[in-house]
Amino acid sequence: MTKDEFKELLRSAVKDYIIDEDAYDDNAQLCIKLNTMEVYLADSREVNVDAEDIECYDVMDLVEMDPEGKWKVDEAAVDEVSDVYL
Repeated sequence: MTKDEFKELLRSAVKDYIIDEDAYDDNAQLCIKLNTMEVYLADSREVNVDAEDIECYDVMDLVEMDPEGKWKVDEAAVDEVSDVYL
């Protein structure tokens, strides 16, 4: 997987959250399965914090508000996360 492909997976998950943020709890997590690089969203109560094969980020750390008051993907945050893995 290339870095650009991984970044697109991150963006896609964040966009899914933005579209339907009410479907998740207040601490929704963006999770990455380390062995497959699968990216998915989960409620905080569904995440096993002791799992060694999954790392999670608070999805709100990957969004920012645009000048019109709408959520959008924080590209700098996506870059930072992708730098950790690729």
